[in-house]
Amino acid sequence: MNYKMVNFLNSIAPLTQSDADLGELLIISFVESGWAQDKKIHVNDVLKGVKNFSSASLNRKLRKLREKKILSFVSSPTDERVRFVKKGMNYSDYLDEIDFIAPNNHAQLR
Repeated sequence: MNYKMVNFLNSIAPLTQSDADLGELLIISFVESGWAQDKKIHVNDVLKGVKNFSSASLNRKLRKLREKKILSFVSSPTDERVRFVKKGMNYSDYLDEIDFIAPNNHAQLR
């Protein structure tokens, strides 16, 4: 098995022992990637960009993230149908929790 694959599998292995929702993690990963490029992320961007789940499932996961105050949604000032994804009050705590669950263990297997 190639080294990159081993690193990837090692990095996600601790998630099997947690209550973390993989769909939520994919959403967070998607929005973080966009924010790192200084992009404004719309809810529709998430629905189109995360390919592993249906739009109905993604909407449920987004609603759950909003209810947990991990993400928040702000309507566009020019079009109320457009909602931007923003960090919620508990966003940093959520990332800290994931960091605690999945420590940097990418170099364990060779």
